Amino acid sequence: MVGLVPRPALAIQPHGPPEGLYVHQMAHVLFAGAMLFLIFLVQRRGLLKITGFRLLIWACGLLVLWNLDAFLGHLAEVFLSPQAFRGQEGNFSQRLCMSGLESWVYYFAKMDHLILVPAFYLLYRGLNALAQTHEIEEI
Repeated sequence: MVGLVPRPALAIQPHGPPEGLYVHQMAHVLFAGAMLFLIFLVQRRGLLKITGFRLLIWACGLLVLWNLDAFLGHLAEVFLSPQAFRGQEGNFSQRLCMSGLESWVYYFAKMDHLILVPAFYLLYRGLNALAQTHEIEEI
């Protein structure tokens, strides 16, 4: 029976504070920088006349906003005290007490799907438009 039970995979290696947060925040900065660089390249090469690239630029702009939102949300979470939450951690019934600026920033930053979903939709539409166009061959 022991051979039928798998051993733990240990695929997730948690990094405690502050190292894990530092690396995660740096990833948001680098991702936002990459999106800004892509926007710069598309504009510089005059590709905005192609619909697919225009949609990609909008997606990249939203991804920059999302990274800023996530960065600020993670930063606000650092300043939240454990007493700011009511209920058991990880439970859907857990509540956030709106006591200060950091709790409001954290609250609104958790609504990042309002930025991310449209960004992915525009990314999909842009890539789809580029896949179906023959305008790129002229460039």
